[in-house]
Amino acid sequence: MITLFSKSKIFQMEMGFTRTEFIKLLDHQNKLSYKRDANRVCFSFLDKEVIVNLMEEGIRRIASAEIPMLTVGFDCSGMEKSEQEQFLKLFLRTFHKGGG
Repeated sequence: MITLFSKSKIFQMEMGFTRTEFIKLLDHQNKLSYKRDANRVCFSFLDKEVIVNLMEEGIRRIASAEIPMLTVGFDCSGMEKSEQEQFLKLFLRTFHKGGG
């Protein structure tokens, strides 16, 4: 389970996407302003910058199922805790992958 609000300003989370799926969703969303350079995405939120790095891509195996996994690194160093919480809520809503 992902802890929604990291106590750290720099942290990582695993997401159930391939890099290609993540970038496609990023390009089609309209909630977060961003600039992307390869695997680095700079989001602008509340006049602050959040740097997101798309890192290691792999597969998570659960029984016979194979689920894509992308490690995503976050740097929220320039934000206050409340701003970081607001950004993460919006980010996770925007990048929510369907399910039950």
